Amino acid sequence: MIRVDVPKLRGKMAEKGFTITSISDEIRVNRNTFSGYLEQPEKMPYSVIAALAELLCDSYEEACKIFFAQDFRFA
Repeated sequence: MIRVDVPKLRGKMAEKGFTITSISDEIRVNRNTFSGYLEQPEKMPYSVIAALAELLCDSYEEACKIFFAQDFRFA
């Protein structure tokens, strides 16, 4: 189950030097649409999640911590 940890995502964006505008340009999503996804992460499509993970995450484990629930029993 997809569960986006928005604070971790925002932290990783800042760590890599991205703003909402620059990252939305990079992943080819409208800035307002991306901002909406951050407000309602459950609406974020898998294609956006995959692009963000590829762009921001240094490892599979890091991507899992940001984008996937750790314990599916409680998701």
